[in-house]
Amino acid sequence: MSTEKRELKAPPSIDGAQSAQEMIRFWIADNTEHVSLRVGDAAAPSKEPTMWGFMLADIAKHVTDGFKELHPEGPEKEDIIKEIVTGFLNRIQFGPKSPGDVQKMGD
Repeated sequence: MSTEKRELKAPPSIDGAQSAQEMIRFWIADNTEHVSLRVGDAAAPSKEPTMWGFMLADIAKHVTDGFKELHPEGPEKEDIIKEIVTGFLNRIQFGPKSPGDVQKMGD
């Protein structure tokens, strides 16, 4: 049985930033999701849900770009993003309530 953890590094582009905070960490371990979120201190309560929507959209765009870079002969970017949105909407509407373990944290 392997105990390897394939952890990502922080993006080099944040080196030297005066302020930086990790907002989400998402793991799949033994086919179960495990999530840590920084919820409640990133924006005013009335604006934070919209901010999370923007972050999820930005993540989808980065995944699309990365997938296309790795598979240049694969689907077009617009088709990749459509599949991501379809998967997102299906999971929101029909997926389990909150699968796996979620840790909500502030500072």
